[in-house]
Amino acid sequence: MKAVLYTVKKGDTLSSVAARFHASPSVIAEKNNLKGAPFEGMKLIIEEQEAFGYTVRPFDTIESIAAKFNASQESVKKINGLDAVFVGQRILVPMSK
Repeated sequence: MKAVLYTVKKGDTLSSVAARFHASPSVIAEKNNLKGAPFEGMKLIIEEQEAFGYTVRPFDTIESIAAKFNASQESVKKINGLDAVFVGQRILVPMSK
């Protein structure tokens, strides 16, 4: 995993920054001791993750998505900072190594 130092730009949200770097919003917040939204000019340490985007389809669950792509349920939950998914949601799925 490669770490980068990112300077938050106007309009950035934690989710948009995370998506740009294929990282988990919750991991970025934890790594940077972030208690609220990032602000313009703030420096964030971000560890890029090897992942790809996936759009949730009808009847998908975290369990079924993880199984489909040979990833762990925990890794899918962690990288997205969520416990459930909904149809049409765009999530990241970690690539298995």
